[in-house]
Amino acid sequence: MKKSFLFIFSLLFCYAIFAQNVERYMKYHDKGRMLILEGKYEQAIPHLDTAIHIMPYYPTIFQDRGYAKMQLKKYNEAILDFTHVLNKKPYLTEARLQRGMAYYHINRLDESEYDLVEVMNSNPSKSREAIIYLDNIQIERDIAFERNQEKLMELRYRVENERIMRARHREEVIWNTVVPLAFWTTVFLTW
Repeated sequence: MKKSFLFIFSLLFCYAIFAQNVERYMKYHDKGRMLILEGKYEQAIPHLDTAIHIMPYYPTIFQDRGYAKMQLKKYNEAILDFTHVLNKKPYLTEARLQRGMAYYHINRLDESEYDLVEVMNSNPSKSREAIIYLDNIQIERDIAFERNQEKLMELRYRVENERIMRARHREEVIWNTVVPLAFWTTVFLTW
C-alpha cells in the first residue's frame, strides 16, 4: 500500500512538472510566434530558443525558429532547424519548401532542387513557390553554363596566344642566333 501510494504520488508530481513545463513552453513559443508575425525576427529567436530548451521534442518550434533565421538571412542555421524538423516529420512539405529555399540562397542548387521537386511531388498546393525557385535554379545553371563557356573560350584564346608567342620566340632564336652563327661559321671556314 505504501509503495503504491508513493508510486501514484511520484506520477502526479511528474505530471505536475510536465504540465508546468508545457505551460512555460507555450508562453515562450506563442511570444516567439507573435514577434515573427510582427516582423521582429531577431527578438523572436531568443523566445523560441527558450521554448526549445524547455520542450526540445516539438519540431514546430524548430520550424518557426528556422523561418525567423531565414528572414534574417542566416540560411545555414535555418537549414539546420528545417533538417531537424524533417528528421522528425519528413512529410512536412512546408519545412521542406523552406529548406529548399534556404539551400537556394546559399547556392547549394542540387540540394535545393531535390527539396523543391519533393515539394512539387507531394503537395501540389505548395508547388507555386517551388516552381518559381526551380525556374530560378535553371536560370542560375544556364548563367553558370554560359560563364563556363566564356571562360573556356577565354582559356582557349589564352592558350593559343601562348602557343603563338612560343612559336615567335623560337623563330627569333633561329633568326637571331642560329642564322648569324651559320653565316659566321661559313665565313670563318671559307677564309
